[in-house]
Amino acid sequence: MLESNYINAAPHKPPPPVPVRVSLKSQLMAALRQNARPIVIEDHELARPFARLLRARELRVWAFGALVADTMSYAMRRSYGADIEAHWYIGRYVLPGNVEKVILKPKALPYASEAPALSPYR
Repeated sequence: MLESNYINAAPHKPPPPVPVRVSLKSQLMAALRQNARPIVIEDHELARPFARLLRARELRVWAFGALVADTMSYAMRRSYGADIEAHWYIGRYVLPGNVEKVILKPKALPYASEAPALSPYR
């Protein structure tokens, strides 16, 4: 390879933001107010409603499943004071030992100022 390939190389992408880890409801409510960093819910009892909502959304083929998911989403909105499905992607992953974690990723673009082509206001 030529030396010019190394000199004119594209800059590296910035590292992903460090997630906020929460294990209490008060920590989760505070973390939901920011939209810049992902949230990892460490406590199994605190993560249970999010995992159930995710499973209910996967059963969308049934009209009953959609009704249950909408009801759960409303209850969570009232409980946490934030519309979680409107502002966060809900995901889950399983660690070794069958430990399930729930992660919330913000739907807002973290680098919106760097992507003017995606902005609706030109």
